[in-house]
Amino acid sequence: MVKYMKSSLEELFNSIENSSLYQEYKKMSDILSKDSEIKKIIDEIKELEKKATYLEYIGDEKYKEIDKEIQDKAEILNNKCVYQEYLNKMEEFNNELAISSKMIEKYVEEKV
Repeated sequence: MVKYMKSSLEELFNSIENSSLYQEYKKMSDILSKDSEIKKIIDEIKELEKKATYLEYIGDEKYKEIDKEIQDKAEILNNKCVYQEYLNKMEEFNNELAISSKMIEKYVEEKV
């Protein structure tokens, strides 16, 4: 039974990796990873988020200014066509994974 489940899981993962949705998502992810401007903006947003979170935690109102900076950088990022395409592919792929997850959950519930 365990060997069958392992085999089935491997088939499932292979199926996911070979799916056109995953391949399209992976392609967009690779394109983004090579775009230095987008990577820089994402890294800046991450650093600003850390700083804003800390400032808010200690009660420093300057976090609101940083939140504005984050919004400005996010707007720049969201205006990039390649980033929008990446987000769309990621959403499509995540939706497919969610559907698959529900199917697996339903299958397990019926078998247990």
